[in-house]
Amino acid sequence: MKIITPKIHAIIDFLLVMLILISPRIFTLSETASTLCYVLGIAHFLLTIFTDFSGGIFKVLHLKFHGLVEFLISIILIVLAFTYFKGELIDEMYFACLGLLILIVFTLTDYKKALPII
Repeated sequence: MKIITPKIHAIIDFLLVMLILISPRIFTLSETASTLCYVLGIAHFLLTIFTDFSGGIFKVLHLKFHGLVEFLISIILIVLAFTYFKGELIDEMYFACLGLLILIVFTLTDYKKALPII
């Protein structure tokens, strides 16, 4: 069941960007994990503002492409959590949860719903 509309997805994306960018301080992540958070936060912000949906400013990227990128990133984060960050409990749990959160949002978003014509 696809219960997240593109408009709600845009709001979630901006909230997620803020969460990712403040996470290093909140969770006291390692230096490597913190750097990854800052890069990921900026990349996700750019992905959001360049997507053709209500949260997009430049509307260059199709919403389905946006979803595909989020899906791939979620899988990469989960894999990184249990490989690269294995043994660093806070980093490991953070990236596993972040990857799972992004995967859940991806799964519940209706990427086929078109924007209303203005």
